[in-house]
Amino acid sequence: MLIYRYELKKLLKSAAVWGFIAVCLLFNIIIISNSGNAYADFVSTVAEDTGYILDQSFYEKLSQVTASDKKAKYYLEQLKYETDGVTDVFEGYEVKDIADIYINVAGLSGFFAKTMRDKYTALQKVVEEKAERDESLTLYFAGATHHRHNFLFGTLTGWLFTEAVLVSVLLVLLSIGYENIHGTENLVYSTKKGRLVLRPKFAASVTVGFLAYALLALITLVVYFSKTEYGGVWRSSVSSLFNYRVDLIAGIRPFVTWYSFNILTYLMAMLAMGAGVVLCFMLMAFSIGMLVRNSYMAFLVLLIANGVNVVLPMQVSQTLPIGLAVRCFSILSPVWLWLKQGIWFTDGDIDIIWPHFEMFGLCMSLAVLTVLCLLATNYFRKRDFT
Repeated sequence: MLIYRYELKKLLKSAAVWGFIAVCLLFNIIIISNSGNAYADFVSTVAEDTGYILDQSFYEKLSQVTASDKKAKYYLEQLKYETDGVTDVFEGYEVKDIADIYINVAGLSGFFAKTMRDKYTALQKVVEEKAERDESLTLYFAGATHHRHNFLFGTLTGWLFTEAVLVSVLLVLLSIGYENIHGTENLVYSTKKGRLVLRPKFAASVTVGFLAYALLALITLVVYFSKTEYGGVWRSSVSSLFNYRVDLIAGIRPFVTWYSFNILTYLMAMLAMGAGVVLCFMLMAFSIGMLVRNSYMAFLVLLIANGVNVVLPMQVSQTLPIGLAVRCFSILSPVWLWLKQGIWFTDGDIDIIWPHFEMFGLCMSLAVLTVLCLLATNYFRKRDFT
């Protein structure tokens, strides 16, 4: 515990880490400052009086809303036009066609085609349940929904997860490579505690890594929500009829999630999933740091390994079963989970055959990387430093 506290203090005092976090926050503030949407803010403000459920009560209250200036009157008319006569997009919605399109375009067959069809069979049941609950009949941000949803759950959280991964990897490699950087390996690893010092080192770096992630998320989201209006729409479903996905293969389609999320619960789920991905990269960095003594080289190896994992599936021929297997299983790796963060908890894209792929991939990645960490630690215990 004493070594853990010392390692914790060492990382918390690192000027490089704090400097990197400061740069990340500055960048996030800059992109937030350019994300404003006056109409979306207007919709949120009106929803505080009308509510977010598109029922008879909503329309009665909307008819009583008045606007004082020209711009507000224009926005009010736009809102009335966009919500007039809307229907449940999930009523009668069939997802079987999506499976057929994906299978034909990707050339899936056998196990892969069956898994894809099974996924959309399960999704059809979810769609029917959403239709029974009229889940899509919520306001969200009306016509501004797609833009604001994509910014928060695509652009902003995407950068947040990227920054958290980088800073957490930096912390792990900094901690376990400290002795190599300062030329004290032989001295430290010849003590009674010896190479067991890596346990508190890793624990400290994981602790600070999660603290850095929490700090980045907290400050970024506080700045974002202080600049944008969400007051009346927090409980709107992210599967609102106004939200949609632009699928280059299957076309524009409703934004369907496996679970019933409102904006707040979807944000919490995204942040929790992001923490899992950050942990995966910390385990990966620890494994590589055990094998590569130089921290800078270890970081380079980590980048190359993930780069290969991204490029290789695109180069392998998918006309062969092995090519399909490489593509489908690579999606479950941490780097692909990170790349797919904008569609977590949905049915995914043409290259995703697994339902709940993000949870399946996270669990599989954590299991594999934990085993790799144990193997790397065993190798490190026997490594000669002379």
